[in-house]
Amino acid sequence: MPQFSCCGMKFDGEPAYVEHRQKMHGEQLQVKQNCCGMKFYTDEGYAEHGKNMHGGQAAERKGFLARLFKK
Repeated sequence: MPQFSCCGMKFDGEPAYVEHRQKMHGEQLQVKQNCCGMKFYTDEGYAEHGKNMHGGQAAERKGFLARLFKK
């Protein structure tokens, strides 16, 4: 499971991380991906969902720049 860090704290999941950034930093993060009726604000959260729920299919679908730079 990816861990997210901010302000010296670690968050075990994307929802807690996004909530922290919205409340503490006033950021309005943009939705990057949608799947199974859920919204993902980070590539890491989306990839984790794809790996756990779809056997890696969603994690394999990367954008042009990610494929270009092999991220």
